[in-house]
Amino acid sequence: MPKLTVERLFSDPPLFAEAPRNLQMAPDGGCISYLQAAQEDRERLDLWRADPDTGRAERWISGTDLAASLPATEAELAARERRRAFVHGITNYQWHPNGQALLLVADGGGYLLDLATTQIRQATPEGQRYTDIKLSPQGRHLSYVGEGNLYVKHLADGNERIVATSDDPNISFGIADFLAQEEMDRYDGHWWRDDDGQIAFTRVDDSPVRASHRFEASDQGPQVIEQRYPFAGEANPSVGLGLYEVATAITRWIDYADAQEDYLARVAFTRATLAVQVQNRAQNRLRLKLIDLDSLDGRTVIEESSTTWINLHDNFTSIGEDDYLWTSERGGTSQMYRYRNGDCEPVTQGQGHINRILDANDERALVSGWLEAPTEQHLYRIELADGKRTRLTGPGCHELTASQGGAWLFDRASSLQSPGRIQFGRGDGVWHPLSETKIDNQHPYHPFAEEHITPELGTLTAEDGQTLHYRLTRPRQPAKAVPLIVNVYGGPGVQRVRNEWPPLLLQLFAHRGFGVLELDNRGSANRGRCFEAPIHRHLGHVEVRDQVMGAEFAAGLPWVDAERIGVLGHSYGGYMALLCLAQAPKRFHAGVAVAPVTDWRLYDTHYTERYLGQPRNNAQGYESSSVFPHIDGIQGKLLLMHGMSDDNVVFTHSMRLMTALQKANIPFELMTYPGAKHSMQQKAVAIHRFTLILNFFERHLCG
Repeated sequence: MPKLTVERLFSDPPLFAEAPRNLQMAPDGGCISYLQAAQEDRERLDLWRADPDTGRAERWISGTDLAASLPATEAELAARERRRAFVHGITNYQWHPNGQALLLVADGGGYLLDLATTQIRQATPEGQRYTDIKLSPQGRHLSYVGEGNLYVKHLADGNERIVATSDDPNISFGIADFLAQEEMDRYDGHWWRDDDGQIAFTRVDDSPVRASHRFEASDQGPQVIEQRYPFAGEANPSVGLGLYEVATAITRWIDYADAQEDYLARVAFTRATLAVQVQNRAQNRLRLKLIDLDSLDGRTVIEESSTTWINLHDNFTSIGEDDYLWTSERGGTSQMYRYRNGDCEPVTQGQGHINRILDANDERALVSGWLEAPTEQHLYRIELADGKRTRLTGPGCHELTASQGGAWLFDRASSLQSPGRIQFGRGDGVWHPLSETKIDNQHPYHPFAEEHITPELGTLTAEDGQTLHYRLTRPRQPAKAVPLIVNVYGGPGVQRVRNEWPPLLLQLFAHRGFGVLELDNRGSANRGRCFEAPIHRHLGHVEVRDQVMGAEFAAGLPWVDAERIGVLGHSYGGYMALLCLAQAPKRFHAGVAVAPVTDWRLYDTHYTERYLGQPRNNAQGYESSSVFPHIDGIQGKLLLMHGMSDDNVVFTHSMRLMTALQKANIPFELMTYPGAKHSMQQKAVAIHRFTLILNFFERHLCG
């Protein structure tokens, strides 16, 4: 049987088609629509539709039909990088509420598809590209942002109106700022009220942020880029919040902040108010305020505080007048609370973790999360009267989304043994199949199926008694002890070990004779406050100790060669790879650090200060969390990789590391990628990068 190769893994057609995106039920229930990557070009999204009764699917509109002649703007490229969405074609769409038309967003333009005539017309002005293109809830207007200016277009008469504009390049309207997109998971900068009557929008002024300069290189040569990057401890952008009346074209400004440095975390309209979540700069206090739409007076209805930090979420749900659902980790894990007429009462308690409220009314809520084990995710129905939870999904991990205000739910399910299926239903436990991946002789992965290795899950116990989950992939029937790679991320906000179809990268290593261990150390996501808290004010300590414990466990397995263990990581994982080499040189004999953070003073405010505080208040924590006090311990082989256009973990991180390694006379190998940003997703870069990584480990662990 053939072995999986790097070239085949990253070439078209993909071995496994990317899961459909943006699954929606048509307003009349006549079809299910979604975005799907093209077989011939995995980076192009097309619009598809499927029959709900038969599951028969067809490509509806190709992304090539709406290709633009103008190149993507910097704002578009930045937004793609922030979302880690490296695609073109039809990147978003919305159903018109009457079900007779769709808004298609493609390559900087908004297009309306008339279902009666099948005609497509461009709805945004020609000659310019736009971002944040939205159809208003009632379908009367289109909103969009161009060159930092916010526009509204009345679709019936084609009249365009400027909502907010500025000649200052540091000021933008209606688009989320860098920190909101990169670190807060808030990608919107303007929001429509349900009746189309008002738009809430941001005014972002980047001028308070110190202009810094970073080196960037592409195949066109080097250049110096000015970037207003908010380094830890320094000034943030100023973010205002306006309320625009569509009928009168009048904007009023909302005084939402309690202090000058507060963050605008979330914005949403309720039935009669604007709900604004305000987070202080230390991120240990969060207030949810309801803003009266007439007086613009605000009242705080929910307040959270923490001795560490507060994780943001999108779970504020209005179910009636002065009646709201909310999730909080105040008791240790994420549970649901009901705020009614000023009173707060817990709905759920104890074990488990609620990740998302998908739909709710005054009797029940449909939520995703886990109750039995953090390695799975399920749909639960929760009775608001007594908190009773009923699981509505089978074994595995279920990624759930809601359509038509929660009337329909879509479930993308998989497990270690099953590559995936999509089903839909109304949240009553009855599911209708839409599609299922079967590896038959027509499937692209079929030639490699016999060599496929199913990973195994297991647990270890951390030094403080908490349970650590791992995923272990071993080569097929090794004749002798084999080398092992610890594939690590290790940072907060991420969970890797789950009962889901595993990344094919694991198969790539296994087919080359390597075992792979992945372990979710303390500090990682989906486990609650107690599991995350040990990293507060000092990063790179307990995380490394947990990964070393994992490596020690693996070294004791009969099929692992304890003298040939390596470590691989990207971003926070690259930081972890460096620290594992430095702090456990007798256990890790080779490591690859891709785009690593090396000094947290060089990273942004919202992420870094969440865990470390500001540098002036935790100088010792910043120093000990940096890699530089530890690099003298590096004895194993090191390969350093970085994209030379990285605007997130800027190239300065690796340049400082190179200098420090050279001063310490520590040898290392280096590969840089001109034009590549932080994710390094270009096909040629991916093929070259993983070929080099495999060859590096084969040279230093298999000799």
